[in-house]
Amino acid sequence: MNITRTSDYALIAKLNQYVHDIHATLYPEYFKEYDYEAMKSFFKGIVGNKDFTFLLLEEEEPLGYAWIEVRNYPESAFRKPYRSVYVHQISISGEPKK
Repeated sequence: MNITRTSDYALIAKLNQYVHDIHATLYPEYFKEYDYEAMKSFFKGIVGNKDFTFLLLEEEEPLGYAWIEVRNYPESAFRKPYRSVYVHQISISGEPKK
């Protein structure tokens, strides 16, 4: 199994369907039906953001991805500046191979 960084927004949009369908099924009052072209356009607009990292999981073929954001928090009267990692999505396709 390989994990690499990717900027292939079309592939991310395709792999997004697995997690999006779960959200749309469980919470139809909040989530739209999956639309590949809309997802592709969305991911195309954000893959270049320096704070976002997209990790691709592959085993002979793409199996899933993780969308991770590094968030920077400025110094305040209460805290020193710090960074954190926020996981927006993890999407894994279908059944694992046996």
